[in-house]
Amino acid sequence: MKRSTSAKRWTLLTFGAPLLSAVGLAAQTPTFTVQLLGKLSSDESAYVYGINDAGEAVGQVGVLLNGNPSPACPYECAVIWHDGTPTKLEIEVSYASEAYAINNSGQIVGDVFTAGSELGKAVVWNNGSPTLLPSPAPQYTITVAISINDAGQVVGYAAISDESEQAIEWNGVTPTVLGTTCAGSSIATSVNRDGIIVGVTLCPPINGPYNRLATVWLGTTPTLLSRGGFHPKANAINNAGLIVGESLYGATAWVGGVVTLLGGSMATAVNDLGVIVGKAQENGLYHAALWSDVSAAPQDLNTLIGEADRKYVLTEATGVNGSCTIVANGYLRNDPYNSAAFLLKLTDPSSCGNGVLAQKPKY
Repeated sequence: MKRSTSAKRWTLLTFGAPLLSAVGLAAQTPTFTVQLLGKLSSDESAYVYGINDAGEAVGQVGVLLNGNPSPACPYECAVIWHDGTPTKLEIEVSYASEAYAINNSGQIVGDVFTAGSELGKAVVWNNGSPTLLPSPAPQYTITVAISINDAGQVVGYAAISDESEQAIEWNGVTPTVLGTTCAGSSIATSVNRDGIIVGVTLCPPINGPYNRLATVWLGTTPTLLSRGGFHPKANAINNAGLIVGESLYGATAWVGGVVTLLGGSMATAVNDLGVIVGKAQENGLYHAALWSDVSAAPQDLNTLIGEADRKYVLTEATGVNGSCTIVANGYLRNDPYNSAAFLLKLTDPSSCGNGVLAQKPKY
């Protein structure tokens, strides 16, 4: 089914779909153990997008990559995983749903699709109970909620007929259109506890392709971040104000407005300790990546897991919580055609805060 209006469109805008990777691994003491996140039925694909400090993860399960419907979820079903076990997030009169983020109060945001329509509607689940978030104006027929902070502030975008996206924040159920620096499109991708919002703006030059620009909003006022490379995009911000994202030059971070190129391909999430996750590319193949801080080179997460977990291949890390527990997507080596979702936990939980994750700086 069509997903051109989902948040994933903006991930794929420049880099294309993630490639499957088989990584050569050296024997070592594992830093992480890997837990396979369950599915509603055995022959499904699963994707995980977010995690909170309690280790609750959210994402979706459903359609097989070969296009056949799953018996438990004919299209895509938003789910929450508790200790690896999925629970479907219910929504009335919906035939498909996606969950993108969860806060420390257990509130979940995403979008839903109703029967007979490919126009997504933003939703927030409170204790499993869904509430559709309103559009800021009738012409915005599509809404998507991408991120939520612990105060319940939600950000995402609204769009007019599958185009002309505008960054939106919802306080409660009240939507506000965020300002733009040009007559283009914008998406808000993350919000921290202070209500600082980051995302991306697309400005159309008179001639040529759209110009992608990483953006931060204070209130509704946008400011463009230093480029640090062509077409930068901000994907996440932590509570200390560290922003991470991507450009054509690869994974990128902004500290106090100063840009740092991280190496690797894309930074997708960052925790309050400054641990960054995302993906890197080698020989044309993607693997899940970890940066211990903005001064460190990317580490391949496939090299930080034990022998028993090497039946899994991790292609992209999408979230990291305050305990350095990571969620990632990939596949099983004996089933490379269906996406699988994973939870990575430190073998020594104390290493999250005492520097064991640190490595030799890249500079």
